[in-house]
Amino acid sequence: MKILLSLIITAFFFQTPQNQRVDSINHLLSDASGKEEIYLLNELFKEYRTNDPIKALSYAEQALVLAQYAGDKSGESSSLNNIGVIYRHTGDLDKALSNYIASLHIQEDNKFEDALAYTYSNIGTIYSLKGEPHKALDYFLKANAQFESINHHLRIVGTLNNIGNVYTDLGDYDNALSYYLKSLDEYEQLEDKSQAFVPLTNIGNLFFNKGDMDKALEYYNRSLVLEQASNNLSGQATALHSFGSVFRKLGDHDNAISFFEKSLEMAQEAQDNILLKRIYESLSGTYFTKGDHFLAYSFLQLHNVVKDSLFNEESNRRIAELENNYQFEEQQKEILHLQTDSDLQQLRIKHDDYIIAGIAIILLIVAVLTFFIIKENKEIKRTKKLLEIKNEEITDQKMIIEEKNFNITESINYAKRVQKSILKFNVSEEKQARSFILFKPKDIVSGDFFWYAEKDEVDIFVTADCTGHGVAGAFMTVLGVSLINQIVTQDNVTDPKVILRLLDAKIKEVLTQQGTSSSTHSIDLAICAINQSKNELTYSGANRPLYRFSKSEFYEVKGTKSSIGDSLRDDKDFEDHVIKFEKGDTFYMTSDGYADQFGGERGKKFMTKKFKQLLKDIQPLSLTEQKDKLNSEIEDWMKDTEQTDDIIVTGIQF
Repeated sequence: MKILLSLIITAFFFQTPQNQRVDSINHLLSDASGKEEIYLLNELFKEYRTNDPIKALSYAEQALVLAQYAGDKSGESSSLNNIGVIYRHTGDLDKALSNYIASLHIQEDNKFEDALAYTYSNIGTIYSLKGEPHKALDYFLKANAQFESINHHLRIVGTLNNIGNVYTDLGDYDNALSYYLKSLDEYEQLEDKSQAFVPLTNIGNLFFNKGDMDKALEYYNRSLVLEQASNNLSGQATALHSFGSVFRKLGDHDNAISFFEKSLEMAQEAQDNILLKRIYESLSGTYFTKGDHFLAYSFLQLHNVVKDSLFNEESNRRIAELENNYQFEEQQKEILHLQTDSDLQQLRIKHDDYIIAGIAIILLIVAVLTFFIIKENKEIKRTKKLLEIKNEEITDQKMIIEEKNFNITESINYAKRVQKSILKFNVSEEKQARSFILFKPKDIVSGDFFWYAEKDEVDIFVTADCTGHGVAGAFMTVLGVSLINQIVTQDNVTDPKVILRLLDAKIKEVLTQQGTSSSTHSIDLAICAINQSKNELTYSGANRPLYRFSKSEFYEVKGTKSSIGDSLRDDKDFEDHVIKFEKGDTFYMTSDGYADQFGGERGKKFMTKKFKQLLKDIQPLSLTEQKDKLNSEIEDWMKDTEQTDDIIVTGIQF
């Protein structure tokens, strides 16, 4: 009978490929006994726990019976823990917890210090899955203390992160952050970081949820650098998507789209469909907010295609899981009938009828699996055909989008030529030598502009920052330049505060006629009217200041806290500030683009305070050198960071 059994099992394993490790363990198991046999059965459990939970459970339960009979407490503890793993895998959390706790009692009684830490962590995970965060926290804290006692720093990183996750679920963000940062510190001290989980993204998400976007960007950036170092495409795509989500939250849709598109390229290369679904959804929502319904719909279609694909994968996985669970439950019923209180020898001398029945069940399972494999292959072929049709549709959509993009780019380039023609600084060589303009558009066209005119022996300089950048900002620049030109050159107005009042009224009138909301279209600007014969400069500003250096002393003259064209106030009190200047005095006007630029080692804004200090530092230089220094400083600050906004800085010296 044993020879017949051996031949049948050999035939079965010949038909079902097994890896070399399983063959090796089975070979050793044939001659093993006592603790070695228990150990090998638990090793077989590890080989089958992910792809065949029924077989894995069988090996773990055999090991448990042998360990209890032999009085092997270590083997008994390991077997109970392994049985708990299978129940967790099949979703029976109560049975999983029961086996983990039984294993824990043995470990505590026998002071199995190393094993205790893992079991505490397993129990914490079960309570977390059961929605009992306070109990989960208790066991994760115990696990962390135990891992610390045995100096297992790799597992400390993961346990501290788990504790942070529990506090996040409880809404206690301060404690969550504290443990995430502790986890990060432990990670930094590891010599081999290849197997460790890095909590950078969790920390970034925490700051994102708290509304601290600067901090969120800082940790997303650190995560990106780390993923780039390990060449993890999915990790890089996730970090870039997080960047896009921050800018979308801030209302900076152009930057959001830019990061989403970079994320999309990497996710496609990594074939990460779960992330692709999120990216397409984000792009669709962002374009919808921008009012580009064509692109919003296009990306929504792509999102639905990937979603359908994932649904099919998930359905197949769930069907297989249900089949496994059904077989698992049936096997459990059979095992309960077979288990008795008799010793190991009595179990081993059970009649060969049980063995033959077991082989018959195995062959039946093979037949059933073969049936389902054939059925699944047919479904895969049908799904593949549907995907090919979808891919053809996506290709057509892509061609349409590319054509649209080409037409849009052509239109923007034309707008650039129009804008360039109106932004001309026509001054004499003598005045050019006493002034400079640093002008750095973010996109093809700019939302910042400068303007100059000489009227009745008065030089009028304007530096302006329109809402937004790109095409929307360019529209406002053309409108602003045209109206300022009309007010000054045609209506002969040279008083800065009057220019601002008239410009505000005309902008509102034009936007109202076009049916455009003035709450989202406005201009911040500074105007200087210079009378050389009187050594007098008159300044008025709408949300933009004037900076002055006189005899190495710095002065800031603030404008009115109102924008041109917005509808928040109708009685805007723009004021004139008359300044008597001396030879050597230097004045600066600027948009907010320079100070708001992200960069540096930590990906933060340049900030107004740092910009003012830079102006102080460059005072000994000539105006040409000042312009070059301002340009090189912001370029060094940005490095590989994308330009955030249009930048303009104007300098005038007497």
